[in-house]
Amino acid sequence: MTAALLIDDHAMFREALGMALISVMPNLTLHPAASGQEALDVLDQHTTIQHAIMDLYLPDMSGVDLLKRLRQRRGQLRVLVLSASQDPEDKRRAMEAGALGFLNKSASCQDLAAALLAVSDAPLQPYRSGPATTPRAGGSDDAVLLSALTPRQNDVLRLMCDGLRNKEISEQLNMTEKTVKTHVSAILATLGVLNRTQATLVARRGGVFGKPV
Repeated sequence: MTAALLIDDHAMFREALGMALISVMPNLTLHPAASGQEALDVLDQHTTIQHAIMDLYLPDMSGVDLLKRLRQRRGQLRVLVLSASQDPEDKRRAMEAGALGFLNKSASCQDLAAALLAVSDAPLQPYRSGPATTPRAGGSDDAVLLSALTPRQNDVLRLMCDGLRNKEISEQLNMTEKTVKTHVSAILATLGVLNRTQATLVARRGGVFGKPV
């Protein structure tokens, strides 16, 4: 193990954890990130990164959405979720999205190092998103994908289906255009599609927005 992303929006926790982890794993190089978008940018900049330690709750996107996008960009990335959550549903969603481990933040640094090593040795299935250009087998598959969206992403997708652009959506939902763009990118990644038109088709096939097609 040579390089890992460390994703957490709390600077003090991130810095303290980084120093403690390197003290027990001196050959590890950590690349910190304070948000989902920063993590994606750092991943693009460093081809040596093959591991990620990430919080599940981030300021700009859900951890599950980020996990999927990280695995889309680097299929062999091994992800360990480090979260304060003790909700079994959070663990289930993270593992289904491609995480290889889930550890509570109350764990010791030695436990974290052990978990990271276990993730390194765990069997890894290459990430496979749904085919973006071929028809899906049925509306039920699309409904499952749509169920993974957050309530706010559903709001954005609903307005996308109405034909609104980012600026118009930002005005309708009282958020910045940059935030809308982040939500749109997360929606496309979650649904496994390339553009807004395909996302709209998935939404309609799933019977969530408008008549299924």
